[in-house]
Amino acid sequence: MDKQIKRPILAKGEEYISVYQERSGFQSKDKRPSFEVARNRLKNEVNTIINEIDKTKEEYLMEDIVLTMKMDINYSAKTYHPTSLISKINAEDIGSKKWTQKEEVRNKEEVKIGKEVYIRINKNSLQEFSRNLQKESYFNKEQKDNIRSIEELYLDNHENMINNFSKEWNEGNVEFVLHPFGNKSENVKKEFLFLLEKFGGDKSKVKFKQYDSGITFVSAIINKNVLEEIIKFNPIRTVHPIEFRELPIIRALGKQFKLPEVPQEKIKSKIKLGVFDGGVNTTNPYFNGFVEEYNLVSTPKSIQDMSHGSGVVGAALYDNIAKYNSGDILPIPKINVKSFRVFPIKDNRDIDLYETIDLIEQEVPKHKDIKVYNLSFGPCGPIEDDCISRFTYAIDRLSKNGDILFVVAVGNDGELEDKWGRIQSPSDGVNCLGVGAYTRNYKDEIERAPYSCYGDGREGCKIKPDLLDFGGTENNGFQLISYDGKNINTAAGTSFASPLVAAKAAEIEGRLEYANSLLARTLLVHTAKHPDNKADKYMGHGIANPNVDDILSCVGNEVTTIYQAKIMPMHSIKLELPYIKGLNYKGKVKVTWTIALATNIEPQNTEDYTSSCIEDTFYPNISKFLLEKDENGKKKRKTINIKTQKEELNELLSGGWIIGNNPKSYSEFDNKYKPEFERKKNFKWDTIIKRTCRIKYSELENPYIILHAMDRGKTTGDYINYAVVVTLEYENCEEDVYDLTLKEYNKLEVSNIRNVNEILIKV
Repeated sequence: MDKQIKRPILAKGEEYISVYQERSGFQSKDKRPSFEVARNRLKNEVNTIINEIDKTKEEYLMEDIVLTMKMDINYSAKTYHPTSLISKINAEDIGSKKWTQKEEVRNKEEVKIGKEVYIRINKNSLQEFSRNLQKESYFNKEQKDNIRSIEELYLDNHENMINNFSKEWNEGNVEFVLHPFGNKSENVKKEFLFLLEKFGGDKSKVKFKQYDSGITFVSAIINKNVLEEIIKFNPIRTVHPIEFRELPIIRALGKQFKLPEVPQEKIKSKIKLGVFDGGVNTTNPYFNGFVEEYNLVSTPKSIQDMSHGSGVVGAALYDNIAKYNSGDILPIPKINVKSFRVFPIKDNRDIDLYETIDLIEQEVPKHKDIKVYNLSFGPCGPIEDDCISRFTYAIDRLSKNGDILFVVAVGNDGELEDKWGRIQSPSDGVNCLGVGAYTRNYKDEIERAPYSCYGDGREGCKIKPDLLDFGGTENNGFQLISYDGKNINTAAGTSFASPLVAAKAAEIEGRLEYANSLLARTLLVHTAKHPDNKADKYMGHGIANPNVDDILSCVGNEVTTIYQAKIMPMHSIKLELPYIKGLNYKGKVKVTWTIALATNIEPQNTEDYTSSCIEDTFYPNISKFLLEKDENGKKKRKTINIKTQKEELNELLSGGWIIGNNPKSYSEFDNKYKPEFERKKNFKWDTIIKRTCRIKYSELENPYIILHAMDRGKTTGDYINYAVVVTLEYENCEEDVYDLTLKEYNKLEVSNIRNVNEILIKV
């Protein structure tokens, strides 16, 4: 088989999706304390809380009190969520966050992830709860189970919030997040302003933004003394500093470095990419016919901001122009850009970007022709696990259905030590692509640019950045078109890596028939290549494929199939893989699959931020099953082929062995029957996952993947939109597996990929 031959990826994989009836497997043991032990412990904790409330100044408390319910780390799954108990004690569930615990397992330190639930309850109900804990008969079985799953109930004094600030911080912009208080939210805001003014803050510099979810974001300018006092206010969920640096200055290389020539033909692409940034110079000949400008702010244009905006737009249109000589004619861009100018902001002191976020929220719904947007700016500073910034929530909310994709630069503080080099908002969005930067060293080897921020991402999309593209370094700069189109500028940063990925996403969505932005996101991650062949927190899933035609192609003995569908929560489907039987082939098959979904989000639940997930389980062989047997307190396991080992199977069953209800899954990715913290480490609630395994061809028989959809139990049960890309690579196989796949799976279609001429129109 010619290893260089390229053919279109296959579509309509959803024709090979069927409904699957989930069957339970082996059960795990209940390790929780007895109800009696748990009840007595909880009663003492409630009494302690009541005493703490009595000692707290009234100005720091509202009529309703926010308490934290820490769940047993092994019982943090939705199944054990204390919904019934919270209702029974007249409290309200108002959010959650994660907590971690280090344990030594087999001489290796492991981090377990648990959940803390925030509840809102008034003091009278709390006192009644204390009295009722003395009566065993007061609680039903479900509520008793809830109590057994609680490790601790406590009143948080918020002392740890100061750790979100560096020791050097003395004054500046901060963002508070207030817990949802329903119809009492206005009273909470008034009390917050009263406290801020009392301790010396300026309430005229405070901005509120409350969403339908009930959570409230607050921007304020305060000093350290005010901060140390106001964090005692019980309704505060979290607080973190906000710093926005000016858009970076871009250097001109000088007149001796001449630009390549402007594209000669007056043709532009039908595909549109949205860019929010510092605007462009509309007289720039390199943008004429390829860029529409929308001035969303009334401030005069700034050359510095325009240089950044032009650099981003030019990168999206032409890539890094270092590959062209001065006499070359630039190719016609494959995309058209709508440039939305959002800088300079009106008040340079108000660096919270609330004005900019307002504009993005207002503008995106108006432009139905744009499916992909680039964001190459955001507030500085690392994301915090227990804090969703307003910017992150805003873009996740706009893209919750999968019809819009934001491609976001992860930030340029990657050289800072400890947590300060972590990715920056809003690249932590779970429905977006966070893009870092790579460069090439003196050996021409690809490596992460040292300034490029790194992960982890937050719960719901832990692998961040998602991928990297070229961003350059000081010694190997990204060459850009100057704002006036007269010179070559040079720069380095994730700001310029991001539009490269955004342009590819828009092109995929525009050229691949039936594609949407969710599938574009899936394909970009699926085709990214990591130098170590394993995702990490520095390079994410790897380097973005530079060529869209390659992304949309099967090469040699690879067969890539795309599946697009929707699924209801609590339902399971069987995704049949287009595997060719009966080959005269003794090699291995590399199976790679990437799953992405679009989800609603819950900003009050940082630990449960994603409302939905799709859990995947891979079954390589439909005939191989796992058997278990307890002997002297130890669990024994065996794998058996029920087709070829029937006699041995009967002997084992008669000897007390128990066979599982499902075939044996691929163990490395198996989420079944594991505690929640282990399933989370396997990216259970993440919106995008990519997995790869190599299996002997002889070990495969009718392989399939089971997708099980879940929600948090708090949503409306709407359909979940998802996309799956699967590649089967028959390593060193001589047969034409692409052609054989189409013959055996005749419902699959060769993808209709529009060529470049089909997407271009005369100006």
